Amino acid sequence: MKRLHLDANVLLRFLRNDDPVQSARAKQLFVRAERQEWELVVSVLTVAEVFYAFRASYKVSRSESARLLGSLLQTGIFTVEKEPLVLDALGRVESNNVDFGDAMLAAEATAGQVAIASFDLDFKRFKDVKLHSWE
Repeated sequence: MKRLHLDANVLLRFLRNDDPVQSARAKQLFVRAERQEWELVVSVLTVAEVFYAFRASYKVSRSESARLLGSLLQTGIFTVEKEPLVLDALGRVESNNVDFGDAMLAAEATAGQVAIASFDLDFKRFKDVKLHSWE
């Protein structure tokens, strides 16, 4: 099976369905992946880029951005880098209204049982995150 790494614009064209040619091509690629003709790889960086584009360019809320991405990534047609952590992070975005980067850091720190050093108060929203004490 051939392996392809997806750029954010392929996921965006599919989710937005806003370009007749590119959106159709993205859908065709996903159908071929469902038939196991292609392995489609999505990196953490690509997820972050799609999340940022939804927020900055399309003015989609954090929770809706996370919901859309999470639903797509859980279809079973993608190989998602660090999938359990990415899905955990997207869930944290939905429930805590934080940016994906903060949620991903929280997911990684919690999984590794490591504290986070940050001046960002958003991390206090996560009950399971240990924060570094500055004293």
